[in-house]
Order: sequence, then structure tokens, then C-alpha cells
Amino acid sequence: MSHQFDTSLRFVRAARAYFHGRVLLRLALFLALALPLAWLAIYRAHVELRATAHEESSRNVQNLSHAFAEEVRSTVTSIDLSLSQLRLSWLRNPAQFGAIVAELNTHLQGQLLVNVIVTDARGMAVFSSAGKLTTPVDLSDRDYVRAALDSGGRDQLAIGQPRKGRISGLWSVQFSRPIVRADGSLAGVIVAGVAPSYFSRFYDSIDLGTDASISLVRKDGIVVARTTRNQHAQDSGRVLTGTPYAPGSGPYGSFHRVSRLDGIERYYGWRTLSEYGLVVTVGQAVKDAQARYAGQRRLLLRVGAAVSLLLVLGAWIALTASDSRRRAVAALAAAEARWQLALNAAGEGVWDFSFASGMVTLSPSAQGIVDAPGVLQPFDRAAFRRMAHPDDTAGVLRGLDEHLQGATPHYAGQYRTRLGNGNWRWILVRGRVAERAPGGRPLRIVGTVADIDARKLQEDEIRHQAHHDMLTGLPNRLLFNDRLRQALLGAEREGGKLAVLFFDLDKFKPVNDTHGHAVGDLLLQQVATRVRSALRASDTLARIGGDEFVVLLPRIGAAPDARGVAEDILAQLNRPFFNDGLRLDISGSIGVAVYPDSGASAEELMRSADGAMYDAKLQGRACIAVRSAA
Repeated sequence: MSHQFDTSLRFVRAARAYFHGRVLLRLALFLALALPLAWLAIYRAHVELRATAHEESSRNVQNLSHAFAEEVRSTVTSIDLSLSQLRLSWLRNPAQFGAIVAELNTHLQGQLLVNVIVTDARGMAVFSSAGKLTTPVDLSDRDYVRAALDSGGRDQLAIGQPRKGRISGLWSVQFSRPIVRADGSLAGVIVAGVAPSYFSRFYDSIDLGTDASISLVRKDGIVVARTTRNQHAQDSGRVLTGTPYAPGSGPYGSFHRVSRLDGIERYYGWRTLSEYGLVVTVGQAVKDAQARYAGQRRLLLRVGAAVSLLLVLGAWIALTASDSRRRAVAALAAAEARWQLALNAAGEGVWDFSFASGMVTLSPSAQGIVDAPGVLQPFDRAAFRRMAHPDDTAGVLRGLDEHLQGATPHYAGQYRTRLGNGNWRWILVRGRVAERAPGGRPLRIVGTVADIDARKLQEDEIRHQAHHDMLTGLPNRLLFNDRLRQALLGAEREGGKLAVLFFDLDKFKPVNDTHGHAVGDLLLQQVATRVRSALRASDTLARIGGDEFVVLLPRIGAAPDARGVAEDILAQLNRPFFNDGLRLDISGSIGVAVYPDSGASAEELMRSADGAMYDAKLQGRACIAVRSAA
């Protein structure tokens, strides 16, 4: 009995040992499988966090590079427009050019201070708004001047390397265009200099960490302006190679690189301004991008240690990974919000239109720009036609349709929008389809809107100054010649006649000599007002210099009709003028040329009218003469 009991006891012990061994084996197998799987999950979560940081940073810098590129494009466009208008002023009135440049900088209100230099056809400086030229300064060796001198008559914008000016003594980025006379010969070069730091002010509107950087680089790799935490325009002039400065790099993108300028590893977004040969980049240091997730990585390590000891916390690991993913999504949403803030800092608003709901969502800046009553607004083509100026509607809708059909990569349009008080405001709207249905139908389009009203007014004022006399407000020679050529085309097409009347003021010089130029200027203004009252609305009266005026009569029945208008003008000039109690008696000598009797071209008509005016002077002044073609 005792033997049986001992045998049973040994069997039970053996069974317990067997089952205990199996449990231990299963536990060991479980641990052998679970621990690697747990640490593999932790490693994958760690990799996902790094990838999320990379994705967030890449999206951030690409969005910000787009905003930076649009700001640079707007600045360079304003500089180029100013150059084109200023060179017309130089050709027309170099004596007053300094005042015109000063007035331009006044209109810019300190937002963009431009230093203007003009050279002759040899590259020698003849004007500088930075100060009076006391000694000859040769700028022909500067790349921006050389490019204009060697342009062969091609009217193109050149952007030079950042240099320290020989006249101003300041570092600046130079923009130049050739000055070409009416006969096609080169008169010289006009240059606008802008401080490199102006292109770097965008840095203050971004928040990418302590080692962020922005750069403006020419397509050949020469740095125009660069800003980081520890540097400000110190890298201007250095040369970079490879993508995105190599040929074929494309219009935009991102890359990951250790900076060749300061040795910091960054994620970069870049965009090309192909029309100006420029590339903008925005960079975020990798350590700053990854620092946002340092806390999550430390948490993963602690969770991994806990999982190694207590496998029951596996659910906590899954929960942590899920929470990390949710944080990543929230971080990406925060990146989008920072992008919108950067656009708002650049003066733009953000809009998002859903084709399904027919509603547009506006950021606070966008609401202010278009004067909208709320964030969410119903919107369709009928609503657009109600808010947009009728003259702008067709072109804007045509450009939008081309983009919606996939013909253009993005949409951009300028138009006037009606505000709540009934006034009009010029705005610039850009957008891009963000989502399409499988068949290609657009579902959602997002974009930006900017207030360009002040810029439009400035462009109109510069355009007006380039075509009108500053004293009398009359068209100048440039605008008159254009209207004369248009009238000649119409007369030739219809077989009609037109006339040119050329006159100057008799006894004007004694007025200036006796009473001073202020009285003479007021007299010229009075002459312009009085003569204009004797003309039809379709006629053009222009002042082409000093006391010389010219009149275009675009449609006349016969030559006597032109003489009749000349007699009316002479009658107005023969009446006395009064100025602060002074009585001023002048007259005029008027020459008349009729198309096609006096000439078939604009040059022949002007020459005939000028000769006829001198015939009138030889006849004793205060009379009218008609001359045939020379």
C-alpha cells in the first residue's frame, strides 16, 4: 500500500513537473515571440514618428516656400515695372528724373527703398539717386550692366550678383534693363538696387525652430540673400551647386541635405521663379523637426521596458501607438495652421471651396480682404458675377475653367470685387484643385487671396506719369505719337482725312523773363485749359516741350475744317490771360498739316506741321499757315 502511494506520489510529482515544464516552455515560447514582436512594434512606431516628423517638415517647408516665392515674385514684378516706367521718364525728361525717382520712393512709403542708377551706352554712371556723382564711375564691368550693354537690343531684365556699390557703398541686389531710343539704338542702362535684407524679412513670419533658414538664389547658384538665426545676408554672393540649381531640376520640390553654408542638416522646400531665373528655399533643421516628437520617443522606450517585464501591458503599447498616430495627425493639422498664419503674415488670406456643398470657407484675413460677413459663405458663378466688376468677369471665369478642366496646373486671376460700402477693390486670387473624383471632376479647390489695390493704384499712377505732361496734365509726345499712329491706321482704312496742328506761344519768353517761371507755368496751364475747351472730345491736345503744343484732329471732312479749328485756337490765344492781377497778352503761331495732302506717315505730318508753324512766324506771328508734304 505504501509502495502504491509512493508510486502515485512520484507520478503526481512527475505530472506536476511535466505540466510546470510545459507552462515554462510555453511562457518561454510566448516571451520569445512576444518580446521581439513588442519591440518590433515599438521600433516601427519610432520609425513612424521619424517619418511623420519628416512628412510634417517637408509639407511645412514646401508650403512656406510657395508663400515666400509669391512674395518675391510680387517684389521683383514691382521693381521691374518701376524700371520700365522710369526709363521712359529718363528718355523723356532727364532733368526731372531725380524728382521722379524721389516721388516713386515716397509712394512706396519705405516698404521698398530703391536706389536708381543710370549709365550711358559705355557703362559710365550719369545719374545716381544715392548722391551726386562728383567723379566718373565706370560700371561696365558689373554683370548686370554688362548683360544690358551686350543684350543686342533685347529688352530683358537682368539680376546681378549681390555687391557692395561703388557709389552708395552699400550691399545691394541690382536689377537692370537696357535703355533703347526710338530709333533702336542703345542709350544706356537703368539699374535699381535693393538691399538683400529686404528679401529676407519673410523669416520673421515663420516658426520652424531656432535653426530655420530662407534663401533667395539665382538659377546659376549664386546666393542673393539668406537669413538664419545667426546670419543675416552674410552668405550673399556664395555659389551653390546641384539640385535645385542644376538644369532640369523642375519648378518645385523638397530635399534633405546638410547645408554647405553652415553645416546644419535640414529639410528644404524650394520653388523656382522661372521668369526671373530665381530659386527660393525654406529649410527646417532636422533636429528641430524631430524635437517635436522627442517626448513620444522617450515614452516608447519606457513602454518597451514595461512591456518586457509585464506583457499584460501590451494593450497599453497599442494604445500608445494609436495615440502617437493621433498626435501625428494633430501635428499635421497644426502645420497647415502655421502655413495659413504665414500666408496671413504675407498679407494673404486662405479660402477653401467645396463643389459638393457649394460653400466657401474663408480665413479671417480672407474675410477682411473681400469684406465677407462670415467664415462660411454660399458661392457659385452667379454670386461671383454679383461681386466682380463686369469688365473683369469673363477673363477670370475663362482662366478658372481652364484650370478646372486640367489645362493649367494652377489658377490665378486679378479682378475688382465690390465691398460692402459699394466701393471696388483690386484683389489677386490664386487656387489649385486639391481633390478630384475618379473621373476627373473637381471636388475641392483651395487657394489664397491678396489685396493688391494699392499696387494697382501705384501702377496706374506710374503709367499716367509716363504718358502725360507733369505740369499741364496733357498727353506728352509719347502718348500723342501713339494716338497719331492709331488715327492714321483708321484714316487709311476708311479713306478719310485727319489733321495735325503744331503751335507755340508768341511772346512767352518775355513773360518768363519778366515775371518768373512760376507765372510762366501757370500761364501754360491756363493755355492748356483754354485750348482744350475749343476742341472736340475725340481730339487730342498734347504738350511736347516748353511752350510747344500739338493738336490731333482724327476726323475732318476737308482741309478748311482744320483751318477753322486753328482759327478757334488762335482766337483763344489772342484773348488776354490774367494771373494774380497781371494781364498777360500773348498769341500763337499755328502750322497745319492734313493727311494725306501734307504727308502719309506720322513723321511726315509732324515735320510738315512744324514747318508750317515756322512759315506762320515768318508771316509775322499770330497767324496760321498750311504746308504740303516736304
